[in-house]
Amino acid sequence: MTPVVPPYRRGGGFGSLGVRFREVLEPPAVHLRPETFGAWLTLGLPTAAVLAGFAWLVWRAVRRRHRRAAERELRALDARFRRDPSVLEEVPALLKSCALTSFERAKVASLSGERWIAFLSATGGAPFGEAASRALLTITTRGAAAVSQADAANLFLGARAWIRRHRAEL
Repeated sequence: MTPVVPPYRRGGGFGSLGVRFREVLEPPAVHLRPETFGAWLTLGLPTAAVLAGFAWLVWRAVRRRHRRAAERELRALDARFRRDPSVLEEVPALLKSCALTSFERAKVASLSGERWIAFLSATGGAPFGEAASRALLTITTRGAAAVSQADAANLFLGARAWIRRHRAEL
């Protein structure tokens, strides 16, 4: 035989416990949207800062894409230089085209010789380097055949450093 449990009746049964039972009230639902201006501000300012930072990174990447293209081309020239030393004559044109993209045409287009080397040193963040400068001047005056292997290697290193670090503010 199974025991029979009487139905619950308020105020009855189980001695005094039945009198003390109360209905369970659920608290009001918590809103998922902030209620105060300060909370909105706390959420909005960091969100705006993250979006502004992301927009700045995208703008910077778009602005610097010519540098990445010039660096890829310089790597390709460096690889071809081992087979054909006359490729070295394309490096000054690559540097000039990168400079024309970054700076005003009036400042860059007329530069040559020592003034061009001084410009590269002034805008590159560090001196262009004596061996790289010598190689660049030798290429423009006597051709790629007159450049030593060591100077050519320094020219590629100096050109790569300038492409990466040049600053467009003069």
